[in-house]
Amino acid sequence: MFTVPSKSILRVCVCGAVALTAVMLAQAPAAPSFTVATIKPSDAPNPGGFMTFPGPGRLSAPNFPLQMLIGFAYSGEVPGGGLEVTGGPDWIRQDRYNVQAQAEGTPAQPELRLMLRALLAERFGLKVHTDSRPIDVYEMVLARSDGKLGPKVEPFTDECVPGARVCQALMNPNGFNIVGNTMGMVATLLSNRGGVSRKVVDKTGVTGRFTVRFEFPYGQAGKAAADPLASEGVSIFTAIQEQIGVKLQPGKGTQPLLVVDSVSRPTEN
Repeated sequence: MFTVPSKSILRVCVCGAVALTAVMLAQAPAAPSFTVATIKPSDAPNPGGFMTFPGPGRLSAPNFPLQMLIGFAYSGEVPGGGLEVTGGPDWIRQDRYNVQAQAEGTPAQPELRLMLRALLAERFGLKVHTDSRPIDVYEMVLARSDGKLGPKVEPFTDECVPGARVCQALMNPNGFNIVGNTMGMVATLLSNRGGVSRKVVDKTGVTGRFTVRFEFPYGQAGKAAADPLASEGVSIFTAIQEQIGVKLQPGKGTQPLLVVDSVSRPTEN
């Protein structure tokens, strides 16, 4: 009877494990990335505000500060949005860039976010970590006991097809327009820059997608006051309730943070 020494068995097992690990690593899918991407400094006077997707797998971010690019790349980490990018040098908020990128196939927006993360890590050496802090919020709840929404809200029954009809959410000086989005997006647009000075958290429990056309002159009656509930003119809180059918009530919440650990200006294309 032939007997293999125990040390030989150990050596064979270890070598087999190493070989198996190497095979698994070789077969692991690569992180998604753009096939072509350009990042060029922009000298336009004002930051861009609209990231677009002009075609399948294509991303266009004209005149964007790096902070906004980071916010988009990682915003999918927080349901309903609301991620705050903090830390890092001042130039990530001041310097602006034109970013154009193209991926193969027809990747969905979550995949494009992952590709943008990889691009920022490669070209800016970006490293981040998550954190949070307690904050005062407004909870957005239904204003009516029967659950009926306001006259400026309509159910969205179409499909959002890239290149044909894009679901969108756009701010303007006299309110905002939402097409094919959730009540969570309403809360996001009302938060801070929407005129109420606090983060708004969707507590309506309403599902589905809607078209919402909210009208309010932010530059006038919506101007921030010591007590936003007592703003001069028509209160934005009244307008929200009358038009959208929801009301905002004070509450406590948590602000998700994305902290920039290290970053450098981009490498040349």
